[in-house]
Amino acid sequence: MLKKIMIVSLSVLLVLIAAASGGSYYMVQRALPTIEGEILTAVEKPVRIVRDQYGVPHVYAETEKDLFFAQGYVQAQDRMFQMELSRRSIGGRLAEVMGDKMVQVDHFNRTIGFRRAAEEGMSKVNPETMKALQSFADGVNAYIEDHQDNLPVEYTMLGFKPEPWTPLDSLSIGKYMAWELGTNMRTELFMGVALPKLDNEKLMSLLFQYQDANPTIVRQTEMEKAIEVDQAEERPKAALSKETVDSIFAALDLTEQKALPGEGLGSNNWVVSGKKTESGKPLLANDMHLGLGAPSTFYQNHLVMPGKYNVSGAIFPGVPGVIVGHNEKVAWGFTNLAPDVQDLFIEKQNPNNPHQFEYDGKWYDAKVIQEEIKVKGAESVKAEIVVTRHGPVITNTLDTYVSKDQAPSQTIRTAEKVEQPLALRWTAHDATDEITAMLSFDKAQNYTEFEAAMKLFQAPAQNVVYADVEGNIAYHAMGSIPIRSKGDGLSPVPGWSSEYEWKGYIAWDELPHAINPEKGYFASANNKPVDGDYPYHISYDYDLPYRATRITQMIEEKDKLTLEDMERMQSDWLNLQAKEHGPVFIKALESAKLNDTEQKAFDVLKKWFENPIDDPQLAGPVVYHAMYNKMYTRFFEPHLTEEFFYHFNRTAMPNYGLEVILRDPDPIWFKGTDDTKEKAIVDSFKQAVAWMADENGKNPEKWQWGKVHTITLAHPLGSIKPLNLLYNNGPYEYGGSNGTVGMAGFSRGKPFSIVLGAPWRFVIDMNDVNGAKDALTMGASGQLGSDHYQDQTDLWLEGRYKTMHYTDADVEANGERTLTLQPE
Repeated sequence: MLKKIMIVSLSVLLVLIAAASGGSYYMVQRALPTIEGEILTAVEKPVRIVRDQYGVPHVYAETEKDLFFAQGYVQAQDRMFQMELSRRSIGGRLAEVMGDKMVQVDHFNRTIGFRRAAEEGMSKVNPETMKALQSFADGVNAYIEDHQDNLPVEYTMLGFKPEPWTPLDSLSIGKYMAWELGTNMRTELFMGVALPKLDNEKLMSLLFQYQDANPTIVRQTEMEKAIEVDQAEERPKAALSKETVDSIFAALDLTEQKALPGEGLGSNNWVVSGKKTESGKPLLANDMHLGLGAPSTFYQNHLVMPGKYNVSGAIFPGVPGVIVGHNEKVAWGFTNLAPDVQDLFIEKQNPNNPHQFEYDGKWYDAKVIQEEIKVKGAESVKAEIVVTRHGPVITNTLDTYVSKDQAPSQTIRTAEKVEQPLALRWTAHDATDEITAMLSFDKAQNYTEFEAAMKLFQAPAQNVVYADVEGNIAYHAMGSIPIRSKGDGLSPVPGWSSEYEWKGYIAWDELPHAINPEKGYFASANNKPVDGDYPYHISYDYDLPYRATRITQMIEEKDKLTLEDMERMQSDWLNLQAKEHGPVFIKALESAKLNDTEQKAFDVLKKWFENPIDDPQLAGPVVYHAMYNKMYTRFFEPHLTEEFFYHFNRTAMPNYGLEVILRDPDPIWFKGTDDTKEKAIVDSFKQAVAWMADENGKNPEKWQWGKVHTITLAHPLGSIKPLNLLYNNGPYEYGGSNGTVGMAGFSRGKPFSIVLGAPWRFVIDMNDVNGAKDALTMGASGQLGSDHYQDQTDLWLEGRYKTMHYTDADVEANGERTLTLQPE
C-alpha cells in the first residue's frame, strides 16, 4: 500500500537525494546493529542470540519475559523502520511525518478503525499474552533508547524519531492483516449499484460455481458430524447510487494493495501423510501469497525457552511469537479461507440529527469519535468518525481530495450530508485474541492442544493444515464466519431493520475439517473448502480451482513423496487454466482472418498449449496472458457500459465471469446481442498481438515471458529516484502467473509487473524437524547496507531453500555471530 501512495514534499525529497550521495555510506553503516558481543539491558538473566549464515536470529532465554524482550530487540535491530511505517499506516498517522498527501489515507484507516478495534479488544486478551506483548514492546523500546543517535537511516531522511512501541501497536497489525485478506466489500458495492438496474440472471451467471470435478479441501463425508441447517438466502435489491459507490471505491483504490481481488492474494498449503512419503512421516508445505517488496513481509526467527518454547518459523515484523512454522512435535501452515466476513448496511439517518439512525422504528444515537490528524508542515485536520450499531460509516471518507494547489479541509465529517450512509459490519471489529492463539500454536505438543489454540483465532479466517511427529495430519477451517438472518452477503442490506442482522458464527465443530483422511493428504489453495452438500454459506470469493487441482495432481502422481518434491511443487509453473481453455481459443482463432504477425502469434500459442508452462524463456505465455488481459474489457465493457464496468473491474468477478463464459458452449452473457464468445476471443487476440508487437517487436517467436513478466522487490522509499538504485532489488525476469502453484501475480490493470507472490516458502519432513527449509524474497534485515538485506533473493528466485537449523548442536555449528544480552 505504502509504495503505491507515498508522496513526499520537495524539502524532504532534497534531503533524501542528499542522503543518497556520498554521505549515505557513513549514515548507513553507522545504523547497522550490534550482532556480536555483549549488551547490558533490561533482561533478568543472560539471553543468547545466535545469528546463522543468513542473519536469522536464534534466541535462547531462560524466562518467558526475556524471550519476548529479546525477540522485540532483534526485530527492532532488523526491521524497525518497516515496523514504524506499519504502525503509522494502520493507525492513520502517515501525514504526521509525510505531509498533507497522506490525510485521506489516514482518515480512511482511522475510519475503518484497525487500531480502535485492537484497543477495544484489549480487555479480551489473555493476561499472560499481555505480559508477552509488553515484554516484546520493552525489547523494541530498549533498542530505540540505545540507538537515538544511530537509528536506521530512513529516520534521518524523513526527519523524525520513533516513539515507544506499545502492545497496541502489535495487536493492530493483526487487524490490518484481516483487512488485507478480506475483499468481499468490493463485490458487494458493485452488486449494490448493478443488481437493481441490470439483468440479474446474466449478472448471477458470472459468479463462478465449483464443479464436482473441482477439488475441495475436504468432503462433508470426511467430517465426523452431519450438519443440517436452514439458512435463509433472501437477497434484497438495495439500490446504491453511483456517487456513493464511486466515493468508497476511490478510498479503496487509494489505500489498498496493488492487486485486485481474485488476482492471487491468498496462499498454498498442503500436508501429506506418512503412507505417501518416502520417510514414512508427514510432509508439510506452505507459501502464503501477499505483497512482494523490500523488506520482506515476513521475519524469520527461532525462539527457545527450555520446557516451554522451541519454535521456528515466520512472523509479521512488530508481532511476538511465530505465526507459521514448527516446534519439536508439530508443524502447521495457513491459507486464506476467503470467507465473506464484511457486510454493508444502508443506514437511515435522522434528517434533523446526522448522528442518529433508525432501527426497528426508533432513532438511536450513534457513537461519534473526534480524531485529530496531525499534518507535517500544515495545520491539523479534525476528523469526525461515526459508528452505528453495525460499524463505522464509510461513505465520503475522501470528501476532500488534496492536490498541490489545494490545502486540506480542516474538518472532515463523514456522516454529514450523506445521501446513503453505509456502515461496515466486519468480524475483525470484534474483540478477539489471535496473539494468544499464535503463542499457543508455538507451544502445542499434539493435535488436541493445537486445536484448542485454533478455537481462539477469529480473524482473518484461515485454512490450517497440521502435521505431527506421531504421523497425524489434519485440516480445519479457522475463524469467525457469519450466519445471516437473511441474505447471503452479496449485496448491501437495510440497516434500519433487525431482519438482516447476523445471528452468530458457524460453530467450531461445524466448520469444514477432517483428520487423517483415507486419501492421505489435504491441499488448499484458496479453493472451496468443502463440497456442495455443506449447508452454510461461506463465500462467493474462492479462487479458481487450478492451483488446487495442480497440487492434487502432483501429490497423486507419485507414490512416495520427498521434501525435494515439496520444494519442486512450490515453484511449479504449469498453467492448467490455459490447458483447459486452449481448445476453445484454438477453435475460435482457426477460422479467423489473421495478418502475418497474428498468424505467427497463433502458431506460437497453439504449440504452447501442448504443454502450457509459464516459463520465462517462452513466447507462448506472452501471447496467452496478453490476450487474456484484453478479454476482460472486450467481454464485459460493451455489455455493462462504462457506468458499471469500472466498478465491475475492481472486483474478482471478471476472473469468475471469464471462466464461466469460456466453459459454457452457449453462454447466457451474449444472449440477446449481436456479440459472440468467438468474436470476442478473436478481437482480444488481435488487440493483444498488436500491443505486444509494439512493445516487443514484430516477431512473436522471439517474445519471452520473462522480458515482460518481471519482479522488482521495491522499498517504500524506492519509489523516489535515485533512492530506487539503493533500496530496490530487481527487476528480475520470472515465470509463473496468477494461476500457477508457483504464483507470481500481476494486476490486470497494470500488467505484467509482479506484485503478489510468496514472500516466504516453508517445507518440512516430520521425520527430521531439524531439516526444515525455507526462503525469503529478500533477507533477514531491512537495514540498507546489511549483508543480510537481500542475501536470500537468489535462493527464492531459483526455487532453492536454506536449512532453518533447529537443534542446539546444528545452530551452534552454523552460527556466525553471537550477541549476549546481559542484565544491567
